[in-house]
Amino acid sequence: MILTHGGALSNLPLFLALDAGLVAARGVDVTAPPLAGFGSTASRLRDGTADLGTTGFTQPLADADDADPLVIVAGSGLRGMAIVGRPGTALDGLSGPVGTFADDPMQVLLADAVARYGLADRVEVRFLSSLAEAAGALVAGTLAAVTTVEPWIGRLLGQGFALLSDGTDLWGRDYPDTVLVGRRSTVAARPEAVTAVIAAMLDAEALIARDPDGALAAVAHRFPTFSPAELRAGLAGQPPRVDLGGLEAAVFGRWPTVRRLAGRADGSPPPGLIDLTCLAAALRRADRASAPERISHVH
Repeated sequence: MILTHGGALSNLPLFLALDAGLVAARGVDVTAPPLAGFGSTASRLRDGTADLGTTGFTQPLADADDADPLVIVAGSGLRGMAIVGRPGTALDGLSGPVGTFADDPMQVLLADAVARYGLADRVEVRFLSSLAEAAGALVAGTLAAVTTVEPWIGRLLGQGFALLSDGTDLWGRDYPDTVLVGRRSTVAARPEAVTAVIAAMLDAEALIARDPDGALAAVAHRFPTFSPAELRAGLAGQPPRVDLGGLEAAVFGRWPTVRRLAGRADGSPPPGLIDLTCLAAALRRADRASAPERISHVH
């Protein structure tokens, strides 16, 4: 099975499941090619070169009327998105160029903020290609604000930049950032493999709770410019949540904005866009205790 994933801390359960051998322990042979760029996750899932992967929760909404659409099968990271601006600024006073990312929940967050505060005539939206580029532009003063995710949020706030929105003011207390998705045909044809990957991610989530420092150390190679303290702060701001149950309304609440940005018809979300059957099967498995108590080695 070919897996794909993003690069943010919201992917932590899948990162740890891969790096600590938890997917392999569940009997699934997977390949997870390195990312080629910010949009490569979306493109791999869309063109069928990946079977399953973590991606922004808004992507399946944008692609919902495709012939073989993406289906959300589990969660990954909770919250952990933000609009960060120059020191001393507030969201209702924002003006000037603002950076975000196309085809991503961060674009949707910014669009909802612009609509809520009537900023359409005051901000110029610019699309960026990397989280490092966003942080660099904010530090250099070429952008008034950027959308970003953990662990970049904590780093920028630590440098004195202002938190303009963490999403909860616009979307409610809990919302997913990254979710696990697969093509509907893949989920239907390989439910056992999908269930095994989810079970490995649940193992990883339990391990993160028991041994957060060990878990972060195991995936630190994926965040080479961040210190252990920054990763720990990022984890506090974006905890894992593989069980997506109860967050369906938060996902579907973004439907109108996502469809408008994608240039797709609004209407109503089609049935089956969230399918938690494999998640339920993974949660029922009785061998959760077989996951290691602590990280002892990394594959």
